[in-house]
Amino acid sequence: MTDRRFLILCGGEILVIAAGNIIAAFIIQVIVIAALLDDRRDYPIFIAAAALYALVIAVIDHVLLSLLALAVALICGYAALTLYDYRLTVRAGGSA
Repeated sequence: MTDRRFLILCGGEILVIAAGNIIAAFIIQVIVIAALLDDRRDYPIFIAAAALYALVIAVIDHVLLSLLALAVALICGYAALTLYDYRLTVRAGGSA
């Protein structure tokens, strides 16, 4: 079952982006995501990364290019995590 807080976050993000302010969307994301996290050890890193990304968008003033860069970074991160899980499974003697 989907968490209600997550749905509120998604709805708020859509409204802010539809209004045309991507910087405000990142600020809302940083504030609201804290309510969704059970383990907040990496939260300061997330805040710094989101602030840096919002700054890059503000400086470049080209949202599409920034979103493409974010997509590439997310794909690389997903690939790294998948490879890490694969290596753990193989090391543990399981079938990959």
